Amino acid sequence: MGMFATTPHLRQMFPGLANDLRDERPHITMPDGAMLRMALYSSHRTRLASMYSGMRVLGQRQYYLMFSEVFFRPLAWVLTPKDSKGTESLGSSPLDTWAVADEWLLYGDDVTSIDLRDLCRRGVPTVHRHPLHQGADEWVEAFDSSTMAVLEDKIPL
Repeated sequence: MGMFATTPHLRQMFPGLANDLRDERPHITMPDGAMLRMALYSSHRTRLASMYSGMRVLGQRQYYLMFSEVFFRPLAWVLTPKDSKGTESLGSSPLDTWAVADEWLLYGDDVTSIDLRDLCRRGVPTVHRHPLHQGADEWVEAFDSSTMAVLEDKIPL
């Protein structure tokens, strides 16, 4: 639900997902056009953010597109566009190596255990910081100040 708190217009973009989460439905449907990415996250810095994008303009060529993100140890979640048409010339995305967690939504409250190796066949990467904080002076970020929110702080040990 955190993504809808930071990005209220996601309720208009993905009303089915918003309703599923609000009504605590046992099975949630991933909306067309979206993908849920996940990684293990080791930092004490938390971050909730709404829609924005970034392009790495110095060093290697990369892009970062997302609808919403939650970085809260031990996991980081990013709801990102599923289709990356038109991004070929922008290089790769740091999220390309993250696990795709779309299938997790197929499991409801009735499932009490699942082997992560079955859900994340390529493995679950570990990230130690937000992707745009790696070479932070190399990125240009783009956002709409009327729809973008970022909450970020360090969790005390």
